[in-house]
Amino acid sequence: MVIRFLLAVILLVGFIQVEAQHLSAEQAVAIALENNYSVRLSKLNNEVLKNNLSAGNAGFLPVIDASAAQNNSIQNTRQEYLDGRVNEKDNAKSSSFNAGIGLDWTFFDGLRMFTGYDILKKQLQAGQLQTRLEVENTISEVLSLYYQLVELQQKVRMFEESVKLGKARTNIADEKLSIGAGSRLELLQARVDMNADISQLLDLNDQITEATIQMNLLLGRNAGELFTVEDSIKLANTTDLSMLKSAMEQNNTTILINRSNIEMAQLNLRDVRGKIFPELGVTAGYSFNNQTSESGFLRSGRSDGLNYGLTASMPILDRFNNRRERQNAKVGIESANLQYETYLAEANAALLSTYSVYSNKLKNIELERENLQTANTNFDIANERYRLGELSGIEIREAQQNLLIAHDRYITLIYQARLLEIEMLRLTGGIIPEK
Repeated sequence: MVIRFLLAVILLVGFIQVEAQHLSAEQAVAIALENNYSVRLSKLNNEVLKNNLSAGNAGFLPVIDASAAQNNSIQNTRQEYLDGRVNEKDNAKSSSFNAGIGLDWTFFDGLRMFTGYDILKKQLQAGQLQTRLEVENTISEVLSLYYQLVELQQKVRMFEESVKLGKARTNIADEKLSIGAGSRLELLQARVDMNADISQLLDLNDQITEATIQMNLLLGRNAGELFTVEDSIKLANTTDLSMLKSAMEQNNTTILINRSNIEMAQLNLRDVRGKIFPELGVTAGYSFNNQTSESGFLRSGRSDGLNYGLTASMPILDRFNNRRERQNAKVGIESANLQYETYLAEANAALLSTYSVYSNKLKNIELERENLQTANTNFDIANERYRLGELSGIEIREAQQNLLIAHDRYITLIYQARLLEIEMLRLTGGIIPEK
């Protein structure tokens, strides 16, 4: 009864997955690029950098301010003059209104405004590269998890077939026992072996459930959403290392980020040098003033007019801070170059290592494909001999185990080779699908 219940659970899980919506690797990537939380957050950060890229933020445009003020008062006053006159007022009202508009524009600052605009463009470029890096890492995670699901599904089918074979073996052992041609030990051993395969199958389904939840999390959707994946893994069989290396040097995102950091450091030095030049600017404004008073010498007054002028400033001595900043900026350039060279060497080493392991995996795949064919043939022969009573239960189980091991190695090698292809795509900047 327990065995039948477990088989029913396995069949039910399989039925649910068949009924679930099919999801291809391309669809998974597309959904992740649309919904993944980290990708969306990175894109929002880019929107801020886009907004910052403006002529005004770089300092090209003037600043214009307007102001206005209305003041009122009620006062009691008493004024005595030297000639004996007295001016006394109770609840004397007075008011004043002031308004003005002013312009302040620095039209030359040692060309720092041009440098500032270039820095803003470089910051946007760096932000876009960071978003691209986030996208690449997300796609790598999605594809790795997707093909892990494919691998697990293949192993599920493998053990489902093994459970069926174990059920058939149990039935044969039971029939032999009933006619006196077998032993109870053989029947019990057949059941133990079948239960071991069922246990493996249940464990694989647990792994599939966990991987499915993680995939839905990466795709930014309901964790419990069910889907099916492809039946098999297709390899690209990438073999040209020189082309991969050339593509990496041109398109690797982290390499591009390091190059951008060098350019940013150079711009920082240019900006520091611009501080030693004078700043020239113009000011202009218009003001209006209107006053009324029931006490004092004037009953009302009004004035308005324009004002304008030129401003100039130049640092003479700044405690040698500019010299220190220039030295630090040069160190920054040297540091950025060193970081670039370091990562370039690491990336080349990573690509060479990944390619070497990948090439060996392809050779192992061919070897394991032959082993799998041999194991299949061996099991077919052993299974037929077992049916004819020429082979013991232990011997047929050994043949079955050899087949399971060969099949498992083959499936695992294909999966590992696909992961290496994904890593090479990431290193060469080709993992993002073309629009």
